[in-house]
Amino acid sequence: MGLTVTIILSIAAYLLGSVPTAYILVLRLTGQDIRRLGTGNVGTLNTYHQVGLGGAAVILLLDTGKGVLAVLAPAWLDAPEWAVFLTTIMVLAGHNWPVFLGFRGGKGAAAIFGISIAFVPLLTLITLGPTVIVALLLRNVVLGVAFGFVMLNTLLLFTDHDPQRIALCIFLTVVVTATYLISIRAHIVACIQSRRWKELFTELA
Repeated sequence: MGLTVTIILSIAAYLLGSVPTAYILVLRLTGQDIRRLGTGNVGTLNTYHQVGLGGAAVILLLDTGKGVLAVLAPAWLDAPEWAVFLTTIMVLAGHNWPVFLGFRGGKGAAAIFGISIAFVPLLTLITLGPTVIVALLLRNVVLGVAFGFVMLNTLLLFTDHDPQRIALCIFLTVVVTATYLISIRAHIVACIQSRRWKELFTELA
């Protein structure tokens, strides 16, 4: 029974993650496909560039909610404790590679933020302030978020938390980071080849 519930929850988590919130919102507001606008990313930051702060806030809230639900649903349905490891991975996979958009989605930052809030709410809130400050000082959301990820995982390693959950958070962070780096590989290669080291970091989007 536990295995059946876990399988169902994992499939549901993937489908939940696959719901293309940014695509739907931008399409409804502008009539355009967000994948053909700006960076082409189906996420919060590109939504901000296309429809403004209000729309981006809605997408951030919805995509964060995906991560929160992936953590809480197994407990609500009395699934085995290990089920949460599958549901969190699957919701992130759905967000990044959604079946409804031909497996081309976001980068997963908002989803993993929701997972972190549900897993380690205090540490997540502690890192939120510095993340915003770094983003504002550097005028770059990507670098701010990267700093937040590093800070959160560092705090996890040096505080009393379940090693398995620490490993899961680090794994999810690696997946998000790898997904993002792959998406900007052309930018990275171009900057390295032309030795534009400053633009390598300052023009991240």
